[in-house]
Amino acid sequence: MSRSNLGPALEFAARGWPVIPLALNGKAPVAELVPNGVANATCDRTVINHWWSRVRAANVGIACHRLLVVDIDPRNGGDRQLDALLAEHGQLPVTPTQRTGGGGVHYLFKRPSIPMGGKLVTGVDLVHGARRYVVAAPSVHRSGCRYEWLESPSTPLADAPDWLLNLGRRAEAGHPVLADKRPNQEPSKLVARATAYARKIPPAISGQGGHAHTFLTACRLVRGFSLNADEAYSVMLEWNRSCQPPWSERDLRRKIAEALQHGLMPFGAMLGAPTG
Repeated sequence: MSRSNLGPALEFAARGWPVIPLALNGKAPVAELVPNGVANATCDRTVINHWWSRVRAANVGIACHRLLVVDIDPRNGGDRQLDALLAEHGQLPVTPTQRTGGGGVHYLFKRPSIPMGGKLVTGVDLVHGARRYVVAAPSVHRSGCRYEWLESPSTPLADAPDWLLNLGRRAEAGHPVLADKRPNQEPSKLVARATAYARKIPPAISGQGGHAHTFLTACRLVRGFSLNADEAYSVMLEWNRSCQPPWSERDLRRKIAEALQHGLMPFGAMLGAPTG
């Protein structure tokens, strides 16, 4: 017998998250029950019971009346973009989080009152407002995979961090958001090319422009070769041994984060550089 999603739908409604029934293994609203789509979303238990009595295994959609959902789509590089953003700005706070049936991730935050854009960068979308909704666990994706909670919906909704809101405002104003723009190449090949190049870079020497030289080296790796922060750190470790004196792990990682945030070198600029 098919599994009913009535229980989760009622749980979300009890938290003040209006819901709608979605097609089995799909994302589209069930037109015969919610002819106006997300505009029919409700927290009314009677209505919700009626909907799921009609379509027992309907997927559950949560309307984003009170939510800001950060939607990470790894198929479009969203996971790498998020890594770059977190390297610049720090980790996201604990908040309800789910893995989507398509392999992505949704982070649910309190909806801010300020205007926000709909996309930060490719693969990282901001879903918010009464006209938007997200599919919620334990719904089933068209692939047959279920959505699942990584951080329970009973976890208190966190406020979105200031840096995320600032980037959202930039997106709303049409300004670009700096993040990793990784080319469509195997990560191991990018790291290998960057490593070969880094072996030719002279060491940083204290009192001889060491800070600026290390910052430029980090820029070449995270921006020029489009490495993420951890990859760049692994490459710089070998180079760092010859520096006088070598940088601490903390200082080296700080240089990498600064290069991501403040560097002016275009992403991918070093990919045509000779490494031999």
